[in-house]
Amino acid sequence: MWGVRVRAPSIDVLQYTSSIAFDDRIALDVVRINIAHLLMLVKQGIVNRDDGRALYRSLKRLLEGFELKPELEDVHMCIEEEVIKETGVEIGGKLHTGKSRNDQVATALRMTAKRYIVKLALGLLKLKEVLLDQSERHLNTIMPGYTHLQHAQPITLAHQFMAYYEKFERDFDRLMAVFRRADECPMGSAALAGSSFNLDRQYVAWLLGFSRIQENTVDAVSDRDFMVELAFSSTMIMIHLSELAEELILWSTWEFGFVEMPDSHTSTSSIMPQKKNPTVTEIVRARTSHVIGMLTSVLSILRSLTLSYNLDLQEVTPPVWLSVEEALKAIKIMRGAIEGLQFDVRRMYEAAELGFSSATELANELVRRFDMPFRIAYRIVGRVVKEAVDTGLLPSELKPEMLERAAMLEGYRIKIDQEFLKEVLDPTKCIAKCKVPGGPYRESVSEMIHHRKLRLQEEEKIIKDLELKISKIDELLENEAKKLGVA
Repeated sequence: MWGVRVRAPSIDVLQYTSSIAFDDRIALDVVRINIAHLLMLVKQGIVNRDDGRALYRSLKRLLEGFELKPELEDVHMCIEEEVIKETGVEIGGKLHTGKSRNDQVATALRMTAKRYIVKLALGLLKLKEVLLDQSERHLNTIMPGYTHLQHAQPITLAHQFMAYYEKFERDFDRLMAVFRRADECPMGSAALAGSSFNLDRQYVAWLLGFSRIQENTVDAVSDRDFMVELAFSSTMIMIHLSELAEELILWSTWEFGFVEMPDSHTSTSSIMPQKKNPTVTEIVRARTSHVIGMLTSVLSILRSLTLSYNLDLQEVTPPVWLSVEEALKAIKIMRGAIEGLQFDVRRMYEAAELGFSSATELANELVRRFDMPFRIAYRIVGRVVKEAVDTGLLPSELKPEMLERAAMLEGYRIKIDQEFLKEVLDPTKCIAKCKVPGGPYRESVSEMIHHRKLRLQEEEKIIKDLELKISKIDELLENEAKKLGVA
């Protein structure tokens, strides 16, 4: 390639601009693209069968692995050099007919992105399965729900875990949407304007497992939206894992005392023998910041590029792959942590009792029983809670006269007894009354778990089908090569 229009650059320049360090992720897919392109050239009569046979044999060998040489700038030139070395330039030089590194790398990135998406989706399925298991185990485990990290209303641990399930369900859906957008083949776009050769773009797309071609050739070589979306999807997964990690860190403190982390996912102190530190969740929380930074880097690179291809696009790839790989590791490690959690059910119930988390239900009951506006009931209960806090009374120590006195200050005469207070402030009964769809009462959460289990089975089939289609590419290429007489 060098020595005609441009002399070979210096080693320093080659090393500076080379993508070799990250081309290992796409290397074998680039070989597959070359094979698919070759088969199309033979099918279209652009390359004769004898030359096609020699080129196919050389490329097939590269599927077993080859050296990525830094001095050759990128994986594309490494493959071309290997082929020309084996077949000679008269034959090997035909391989690049009708294609460019621009459409080739765009296609390889999409193929590799789809493989990564399937891996992420499989990881999420396993993580969601663990969340469902813990939810089923803790349908009756009562705890305070929080807003602003202050006691809000009583819920169950199952309800809390199912909230995280929903986050990871959205992550799964997001990945499927990115997969659909990545499932377009740029091959045949060449540098940006296609080619005057009679290329069959649909045939190459089919061989490489794509559902369709990416139509506009200028967009096809320069589009990296799918890479940004993959980085964003990985970032959202990490953010959701980090949120869960933060809660587990808090809950495992002596002050909360809700949960004990498994030994396998903690460490101790070199000096303080009593310590059990939640190190795994701390690292997940920290590495989330790295992944956010990678997403920001990708967006910054793309913000001012003109159409179509610029080498800046090469720098998008490393942070995207790193963010995906970090998410894959974090999903696996957090799944193990969640599986091994041991909860102090009694402590969680006591916390729900002690923090006035049933105060809203007390206001609701005043509305129902005395036909007063909710805002008045809210003010009455607020007065009672303030008096209790100021005088150091627990919720269980509230007296009917406190409520009656507060109601008088709001212009209402009411009469209640101790049994009324006891029942209304009971977290278990409070939860049982919240029968709105998606609420914390047992039947609602059980129904959510049931439907999510069915959906999980559907999602597993979707991913297995995608995985199978990707795994069949090599077989499809070989079968087509035999049909064309080049294998």
